[in-house]
Amino acid sequence: MKSQCLAGLLLLGLSGSLYAGMNSKEVTPVVEVPLVEDRDNRDYTFGLKAGTLGVGMDISTPIFQDTALRLNLNGLQYNRIEEIDGISYDGTLDFFSVGMLLDYFPFESTGFRLTGGAYYNANKFTGIAKPIDVSNVEINGVTYGIDDVGRLDTEITFNRIAPYVGLGWGNDVRFEGWGFNLDVGAMYQGTPNAVLDVHVNNSMLESQIRNDVEAEKQTLLDDIEQYKIYPVIMVGVDYTF
Repeated sequence: MKSQCLAGLLLLGLSGSLYAGMNSKEVTPVVEVPLVEDRDNRDYTFGLKAGTLGVGMDISTPIFQDTALRLNLNGLQYNRIEEIDGISYDGTLDFFSVGMLLDYFPFESTGFRLTGGAYYNANKFTGIAKPIDVSNVEINGVTYGIDDVGRLDTEITFNRIAPYVGLGWGNDVRFEGWGFNLDVGAMYQGTPNAVLDVHVNNSMLESQIRNDVEAEKQTLLDDIEQYKIYPVIMVGVDYTF
């Protein structure tokens, strides 16, 4: 009986030793690490473009795999002087806008993108109308002599903050090297603001002339109401590095 008990204890001891030996070995789990594309050399895209916002430049950087943050800066000045029916018109278009935009690339293999954001919009028009070869001018249907009215200064501005939506191609940091970029969209710049300042030479008629100029201003605002939504078309090239 004792020999059977000793044999059983011996078997238990041996099996326990074997079990402990097996558990003393450290098991390291196998973890598969997905390959991540090295993007250290493609962190920025720089672009040059031209279009309805003037001459511009872009700087883009990724914030997610399919989304990039883009800073867009545009500017241009265009001046034109023209004489019509004895009146000299000197007009200047000043383009200046700075956009903070988000570009979303829904497809991995193409540069097509959807864009949304807002612009600081300092675009404006200034003009001077001055009679040079006429004896009379007409304001709001009323005729005045050139001795009564000197010149008319005009300034048209828009809302400083203008939301933007659009679509386009390019400015894609996922593809290294040179590329083509295109923007097609709309900037909501609100109802235009107009300031008309008339230089009155006849103080006796000043009040009447200014009232007629104010009526002309309302007509002008009605004519330019359509420009509260400004079309944006810009094309250019970009480089990702």
